Amino acid sequence: MEDTELASVTTDRIEQVLLEGEATVARVRASQMRLLAELDQRQVPLMDGARNLTEWVSARMDLAPETAQKLTQTATRLTDQPQLAEELEQGSISFDRVAEESRLVGSGAQPELVSLSRGWSIAGIRRMAARYRRISRQDEQDTYRDRFLSIQPTLDQTSYKLWGRFPGTDGRLLDEALTRRADQFPTMPDGKRCARTQRQADALVSIAQDSLEEAEGASSSAPLVSIFVDATLAANTKGEAGASIDTGPRVGPLTLEEILCDGQVEILKTAEDGTPVSVGPTARTITPKLRRFILHRDGGACTADGCQSHYRLQPHHVIPRSRGGTHHPSNLTTLCWFHHHVVIHRNGYRIDPHSPPQRRRFLDPDGKDPP
Repeated sequence: MEDTELASVTTDRIEQVLLEGEATVARVRASQMRLLAELDQRQVPLMDGARNLTEWVSARMDLAPETAQKLTQTATRLTDQPQLAEELEQGSISFDRVAEESRLVGSGAQPELVSLSRGWSIAGIRRMAARYRRISRQDEQDTYRDRFLSIQPTLDQTSYKLWGRFPGTDGRLLDEALTRRADQFPTMPDGKRCARTQRQADALVSIAQDSLEEAEGASSSAPLVSIFVDATLAANTKGEAGASIDTGPRVGPLTLEEILCDGQVEILKTAEDGTPVSVGPTARTITPKLRRFILHRDGGACTADGCQSHYRLQPHHVIPRSRGGTHHPSNLTTLCWFHHHVVIHRNGYRIDPHSPPQRRRFLDPDGKDPP
């Protein structure tokens, strides 16, 4: 059906064409699986140097490994399930449904249950098959052996990507821990909540910071952050380029402000050719004594209006140092980790300097009035 014809075609006809196409796919898959079964019987994959039929299919048919595995495993199961194979050849049932129903049959489910599966969605068949699937000790060991967590920076090191695989119980534990921590975070100053995935990302960072803080608490030295600044590039871009921390990641103005807000910092300025221009002294931006005073003065609680959190309380500059703010107590206030790290230093909100000291309000990054 050409694109030029679609405007005049009814919705019912479009749906009918889609279903006819899926029936054609089913018949083609049935034919492919018959051929694959014959090739496997002739041991063609082994003669071609492949370890198994799935590997051969993936290479020869240019399929993703998971698609090749689904195709070959279903072909194997259908040799003992001729009725499903016949329905697939007729195009009366989709390949995906055949794949899941054959898995359900192979799991040992009773015939009565299998007959009811036509009334379920494919996701429902998967859930039922999972209940019947036997898990041996070797299966569990293999699952645990395949666990991994990969952390990879982007090419410019301005962000990191994470992905991985965990055994079921460990994955559930991780999910519950992140969800529980994420649910403790309050709403943003505009009254909205971040997306669940964003809150879980923040939760993972906060748990990691807790772990580092516990380890560093046992040592006498505080964490040191080295900031390397290309003086010319940073000056011409107002800090949007030319700055990186000692482990490599490039940072922008928001991250620079957060690093300078609290901690032990040394700044190393370089010229365009990398030649050191100056090395600033290693110093705490807020001394431990001043930090304790600010936390005591503010009652050991977050001063954001309406916040009751005591989690990871940190002093913050009402007027940022990049805007001329000082370490004077009148320019410092206590914020919890969420309002300090997420709201201000990640989402760009600023404290309204005219708000009451114990009811700090926030200015929207877009310049709107606080809610």
